[in-house]
Amino acid sequence: MGVGMDRVERIRELTEHSDLHERLRSVPPAARIRGLYFKSTIEVLTEAGKLDAYRELFTENYSSVGWYPMIDYLERLAVGAALLKSPKEIDVGLYEIGRSNAAAFASSLIGKMMIRLLSKDPQKLLRQACASRRQSVEYGRWSVEFGPPRTAIITMHEEYIWIASNLRGAAKGTFESIGLDAKVEYALVGPYEGTHTIRW
Repeated sequence: MGVGMDRVERIRELTEHSDLHERLRSVPPAARIRGLYFKSTIEVLTEAGKLDAYRELFTENYSSVGWYPMIDYLERLAVGAALLKSPKEIDVGLYEIGRSNAAAFASSLIGKMMIRLLSKDPQKLLRQACASRRQSVEYGRWSVEFGPPRTAIITMHEEYIWIASNLRGAAKGTFESIGLDAKVEYALVGPYEGTHTIRW
């Protein structure tokens, strides 16, 4: 077996407890995402001491503002999650990467400036999150509604990142970054359609 086949087999083993391969077949060829998402996953793995194992499979570096295929990101995110925890706990790894990414962004210079500008207001923060997403991905759409006090519903259409794990972790981490312990519940209409109900 050649090096290329060894790599393919290793990725398959790491991600076998996820729906990665079905997801990759569903992503439109034109779907793209900014490099900052790749870099965030790499930073989480670096912090956890798991970067060497990741680099055995993926050696590329990314520009934060560059555009890259969505399928490349999903594969690297799933592998990173399996390495962070274990293949059987890939969903936990996806959640933790999402949560850590949000915390890392909030502690960055840009993140701190944004939080100051938004006055730690959850409604402003969620509106900004939806607006920022439009600048960083080229697929799908999100919307946010506010119902009862201290409650928001984010509706996601054609969202290929894992809604139940990675994006739920990101929502949790985003609220932690402004000092709020939010409860984030998810509901799926299909694998790529769903909602987060956030209460704080």
